[in-house]
Amino acid sequence: MPAPPAANPERSRRTRNSPVVAACVAGAVVLAVGLAALVRTATARSEVPGPASLPVTAAPVVVASTTTTIAPATTTTVAPPTTTTTRRPTTTTTRPHRPGPGTMQFFTMPSGDGDGRRRQFWVYRPGVAESAELPVVYFLHGYPGNERSMPDSGLPAILEQLFASGVKPFVVVAPNGESVSRPDTEWTDSVDGQVKLESYVVNRLVPAVEGGHRRDRAHRAVAGFSMGGYGAMNLGLRHADLFGQIVSVAGYYHVDDPDQMGRRIPEWVAANSPDQHVTAGAASRILLMTASGENHPLIAGEAQRYQRLAQAAGQHPALVVAPGAHTFDLVVTQLPTIARFLADGW
Repeated sequence: MPAPPAANPERSRRTRNSPVVAACVAGAVVLAVGLAALVRTATARSEVPGPASLPVTAAPVVVASTTTTIAPATTTTVAPPTTTTTRRPTTTTTRPHRPGPGTMQFFTMPSGDGDGRRRQFWVYRPGVAESAELPVVYFLHGYPGNERSMPDSGLPAILEQLFASGVKPFVVVAPNGESVSRPDTEWTDSVDGQVKLESYVVNRLVPAVEGGHRRDRAHRAVAGFSMGGYGAMNLGLRHADLFGQIVSVAGYYHVDDPDQMGRRIPEWVAANSPDQHVTAGAASRILLMTASGENHPLIAGEAQRYQRLAQAAGQHPALVVAPGAHTFDLVVTQLPTIARFLADGW
């Protein structure tokens, strides 16, 4: 197995967020949706597992996203032939169902960390009925970054367009992975128990978002960028019973722990090294994505290295080398590729 590149504590995995691109629907619709959301959440201060009653510290922000209007189905009736006494069956032409406008909301709930702070997360729901068959993607941001990386980059509008074009809709959840004591959390649990990002995602976030419509692994995926790409692979392999698909964008697959989440304890390092647990992904669909202009020593060549390890274990992860550099624009420009990859596995 090739030796992983040395960790670089001085690295800077920065994401570049562009303004939100979200077209508003008619004013009356926005007002109605907003008022309804405020009424629904006015008393939602206690923790209830269901997605409609998640704990909040303020009324959730509900934004109506781009709406694609589908023309009404047309019905063509064929006149009866003049030479017979029977009528030909009426022919009805219908258009495929397309989802309506989605909603975006921010929620907070206890983090489980030692400092007692609450942690915020963002949820995008497509305009379709909630059910256990509606897939959910948990997206982990990079460092520095937060739960606003996705909405602030205009990704909801792109999702609306993809779903309107026929791509199977899915929910997107983006939690905040920061900590005051250890900003670079690597989406792990610290050995001293003071920061619990892995436990938060697996034991708190998933149940809170899915509520009474708990998904099976076939309808749940974990994805991420940079530090989140590492986190997605690490959590996806460590919890293969929860996540059926893994998407790692500009990730790395060995431990890089500048803020001492594991304090270099060998057992912690071994447990959180994806390249040492490749076989755990045997039943998962995996997409590795890297930028053609990637030049960070922590990340350059990592996708190709992990693919070789997986192939040696009899697996066949997908690999995409996309134009660009190590910025969040890689996620934005490649979202159609990511969405279609996931759709093939739902």
